[in-house]
Amino acid sequence: MKSAAEMNRMNGGRWRPKLASGRAAGSAAGVELVEFALVLPLLLLLIAGVWDFGSAFLLKDKMTNAAREGARIAVSTPLNSADCSSSTPCSIVAAANAVRQYMSGAGNDAGCIVPEQPASFAAPDRANYLCESGIALEIDRGAVIETETGSIPATRVTLTFPVRWMLIGRLLSSVLPQTISTTVTMQNLT
Repeated sequence: MKSAAEMNRMNGGRWRPKLASGRAAGSAAGVELVEFALVLPLLLLLIAGVWDFGSAFLLKDKMTNAAREGARIAVSTPLNSADCSSSTPCSIVAAANAVRQYMSGAGNDAGCIVPEQPASFAAPDRANYLCESGIALEIDRGAVIETETGSIPATRVTLTFPVRWMLIGRLLSSVLPQTISTTVTMQNLT
């Protein structure tokens, strides 16, 4: 058995404990550093993916709530009303306004939707709103829900929004969707 002074001299003046394998413990730190350098990019990619897909899921949730709010307003507002000042029916104007306000309030710019001026209008019960940014809103008061007992008059609100991929989407833009769409259908009350 060698004395501590002899071991100190053999290791260049530094004493290093030995591992069970017989190697000096100091060399394991270099291996750990290399392993960390190899795993770090994968870990960052995973975190970026969680961030991007979480943001897309949150957008889809906001869109569904906005479309649901627009449908709720539309089904409870009469299709034609003397209070309307535009050629677009009051219920469609109110629904488009509700969707616009909900999306804007949720932090997504939907100001390009002008409730009184749809891009196309199929009288008396269908309007389409289209924006240059890729936002699309369709309100159809003439939809039907098919049941076993017959057809029920309904309103369908479809909202499409562009997805703003921050990290992963830029790498995989050819594979991932560029828009998210949601549709809500509710029975007409009026």
